[in-house]
Amino acid sequence: IIGHRGAAGIAPENTLKSIEAAKKNKVDAIEIDVRATKDKKLIVFHDESLLRMTGVSKQTNELTMQELKKIKLVSGDKIPTLEEAFKKAGNTPLVVEGKGSNWAEPLSKVLKKYKGVKPMVIAYNQRELLLFSSKHKNIETYAIEDHRAFEVMALAKRLGIDGVSLAFWLYNPLTYLHAKRLGLKLITSPINNRLTVRVFNFLYPQVKITTDYPDKFKNRKNKKLRPS
Repeated sequence: IIGHRGAAGIAPENTLKSIEAAKKNKVDAIEIDVRATKDKKLIVFHDESLLRMTGVSKQTNELTMQELKKIKLVSGDKIPTLEEAFKKAGNTPLVVEGKGSNWAEPLSKVLKKYKGVKPMVIAYNQRELLLFSSKHKNIETYAIEDHRAFEVMALAKRLGIDGVSLAFWLYNPLTYLHAKRLGLKLITSPINNRLTVRVFNFLYPQVKITTDYPDKFKNRKNKKLRPS
C-alpha cells in the first residue's frame, strides 16, 4: 500500500503532516509530487499553479525556492522541500512523482547527497524520466499512463524503464499478464474503496496499490505489497 500525496484523504496533500499521517498508518511507501522552482530546486507540490492550494495566482516555476517558502497553503502549512520530505519519511520509502519538466537534474543532485532509503521515481514526462534513469540505474523508475496501457508498456521495455504506473481502470488479466511477461513492475493510480483494493490484491497480487486513505487498510489481513 502506497500513501498518495502522503495521505491526502487524512491530511493536507503533499505536506509534512500528510507524510506523517501516512507513516502512522504503516504504509509500505509514500508518494509525493515534486516540481522545479525558478532557481531549479524542488518543492513538494502537485499543481503547476499555486492558486488551488495557496490562493496565489502564480506558477510554481515563476518563483524561487526562497519566495515559495514564504507562501503558506490555505491549510496554514508550509510548502515542503524534497529534502524535508525525505527527512520526515525516514525509513519509509518515497515514491517521487516528477511533475512537468526540468525536475530530473535537481532530483539527481538531491539523491547524490541523500544516504537514506532508495526512492522510486515515476512520471508522465518520459523524456525527463529517461534522463533521470540514465544517471541512476539503481533506482526504480515507472512511466505513468492513464489511457494506452500496451503502448506505454512497450515503451518502458524498450527504454529500460523498470515499470509502469497505470490508471486502475486499465487493469485486467491481459494487461497484468503482459506486464509480467515483459518483466515490468506495476503501480496503480489511487484506489480508495476497500472492496476494490481487496479485488486488486486477489487478482493482481504484484501490483503496488496507491490510496488517499491508508487508514482504511492499515489493519488489513491481506498480504502487504512491498516495493521490491
